[in-house]
Amino acid sequence: MNWLLRLNPFHYLAGRIFLWFWLVLLIAVFGTLALSRTLVEQTEIRRLPHSIIEQLQHQIQPFSRSKSTSELLAKLQQAQPERWLLVNADNNTVLTPELLPADFDQHWLTELSLLSRPRWLKHHNTSLAGPFMLKVGTDNVALYQKRQRPPQPWWRLNQIPQHVLLLITLVISAVASFVLAVSISRPLRELLQSTLQLADGKLDSRVTHLSKRKDELGQLGISFNTMAERISTLLTNQQRLLRDISHELRSPLARAQLALGLTERQQTLTQMPRLKQELDRLDSMLDELLTFSKLDAGQYQLDKQRFDLTELLAEIIDVNQVEADAKQQSIVLKTTTPITISADSRLLARAIENVLRNAIKYSPVQSIISCLLQQHGQVLDITICDQGAGIAQEQLHAIFEPFYRVSDSRTPEAGGTGLGLAIVAQIIRQHGGKVNASNLDKGGLCISLQLPVN
Repeated sequence: MNWLLRLNPFHYLAGRIFLWFWLVLLIAVFGTLALSRTLVEQTEIRRLPHSIIEQLQHQIQPFSRSKSTSELLAKLQQAQPERWLLVNADNNTVLTPELLPADFDQHWLTELSLLSRPRWLKHHNTSLAGPFMLKVGTDNVALYQKRQRPPQPWWRLNQIPQHVLLLITLVISAVASFVLAVSISRPLRELLQSTLQLADGKLDSRVTHLSKRKDELGQLGISFNTMAERISTLLTNQQRLLRDISHELRSPLARAQLALGLTERQQTLTQMPRLKQELDRLDSMLDELLTFSKLDAGQYQLDKQRFDLTELLAEIIDVNQVEADAKQQSIVLKTTTPITISADSRLLARAIENVLRNAIKYSPVQSIISCLLQQHGQVLDITICDQGAGIAQEQLHAIFEPFYRVSDSRTPEAGGTGLGLAIVAQIIRQHGGKVNASNLDKGGLCISLQLPVN
C-alpha cells in the first residue's frame, strides 16, 4: 500500500503542477474545438432514399389539386401547419418563414431547387425533405416536409451559443489557474511569515498547514519545523550553558578569593593547599569546557587508527586501579577475544575513563565494577556497571547533558565539573556511535558505549 501512495501524483508538487496545467491545456483545446464547431455551418445535405421520396409524393398528391397558392396555404394550415414548408419557386420567396429556424440561411433552399431530385437537408435539430415541385395556378411552388428532431442533451457543446461557450471556457480555465496559484502561494506565504517570526526571536514559530501537505512543499514545511526546533534547542542549551558556566566558575573563584583573604589576614601559608586545590579545579574545568566546546562544534579532528580495544581497556583499568584500591573496589574486565577497532584512541580512552571514574566515585566501598566488552554484528558494546544507588528513570537521559547533576548540591563531593558524561556523549557521537544509561534490577548504574565496527 505504501508504494501505491507514493505513486499518487498529488503527493508531489511536480505532479500537481503537471495535472493542473494539463487540465488547463485540455480545457483550452476542448474550448477551441468547440468554438471551431460553432463557427462552422451546421447544415448538411444528404441523399433522400427513393422509398421516402415515393411516400412523400403520395402525401403531396392531394395538395397538387389546389387552384391557387392561397388555397394551398389554407390546406397546409388545415392539415399539418408545422409540417410543410412552402416556397415560391419563381422568386425563391419563403411563404411560411415562421417554420424556419432564426439562424437558417435561405440560400440553401435555392441550392436545393437546382438539384434534379429531392434531397434531405439537416440544420441543427431541423430537417427538410424536398423540394417537391407543384404547379398551382400560374405559380410554381416547392414543398418541403419539415421534421423536428429531439433536442440535443445539454452537454452537447455545439448547441451552446458561441459567446456563452467562450465565457464558460474562460471562467473554468481562470478558476483552475487561480486554484493552482493559491495552492502554491498560500503555503509559501505561511512559510515566509513563520521565517520572519523566527528571525524576530519567536523561537516557537512553526508552520502548521504547510507541514500537513504530502508533496515537496510539505517536506519543506517539515524541514523548517525541524530546523526551528533545533535552533530553539541550541539557543536554549546555549543560554543554560552560559548560566551553568557562570555558576561553576564563580564557586571556585569565590573559594580561592576567600583563601587569599585568610592568607593575608593570618599572614600564614595554611590556606595555600586550599587555594591550589581551587585553582586546579578551575584549570580542570576550563580544560573540560574547551574540550566539550570543540567536540560540540565539530572542530575536533579525529585521528583514527586501528588498535586493540581490549588492550586499551586493560590499560585504563590499570591506571585507575589505585583510586579503586583506596575504596577497596574490584574492577573486572569481561571480554572473549581481542577486538580491534578504527578510532581515535586518545579521545576514546578519555570517554571510557570518564565513565570508569564516575563508577569508582559513586560505587560503595568493597564493591565490584564490571567492564564488559562484546560485539553484536557490526556494533561494539562497552558496558561499565557499578553497584551504587542508581539514578531515577526520568534522569537517565539528562545525565549526558552539560553541567547536569543528579544531586542539587554543587559541592565538589556531589560531582565533578558536570561535563564528564557530556564529553563522553560527544566523543561517542563523533565516532558514529550511541551512548545510553540504565539501572540494574539489583541496584547500580550501567552506561553503555556503542561503536560501529569499521
